Amino acid sequence: MVSLQQVEEQLKHVGCNFKLWGRTEVRELSNVLMPEEIIAQATNGSYEGGFALLCVTNYRVLLIDRKPMLLTIEDLRYDMIAEVDYHNRLFGATVRIFTPNRNLVFNSWSSVRLRKCVNYTQQRVMEIRQHGMVALQQMQTQINGIPSLQSNTNLQLAQNQPGRSPYNPTMNPYTKTPILTRRRRFPSLY
Repeated sequence: MVSLQQVEEQLKHVGCNFKLWGRTEVRELSNVLMPEEIIAQATNGSYEGGFALLCVTNYRVLLIDRKPMLLTIEDLRYDMIAEVDYHNRLFGATVRIFTPNRNLVFNSWSSVRLRKCVNYTQQRVMEIRQHGMVALQQMQTQINGIPSLQSNTNLQLAQNQPGRSPYNPTMNPYTKTPILTRRRRFPSLY
């Protein structure tokens, strides 16, 4: 748990000053953040449940909606995020964050802040994916560096172990999701 003063200092550091709208969400943010977590950007806006605060930290994307007798906190870890879409319009912007389990649609009047949130989120997702690719390449070079007879024995032992693949390092199952594609079907002319 982080003090409210620390949260306000971090928000002031990134240029977010919520004096009127979103004060209850900022107070709740002090209960949600971990001590070593740093706020990268935040913005107010709306989602399917109403008004909320979208906060991007170095560990996760948080959506906080605090109303009388109602509290909604959505925690999206960067390794869970499959796709991020950003749409900018004349009076506001929209971000769509896709995960294997859920889709989050968030609208904000501050397109500049929302764009900063999207850029930071995309950067963190790419860092995590590249880290996984580096680990995979290191494991493949280690397997290729073993003499052939011994590598065949290790390969057979690894294949006999349930749930363990010799070529894939232990990774989060959310990053192994297939690429999301959308195909539009046009009516046939025939």
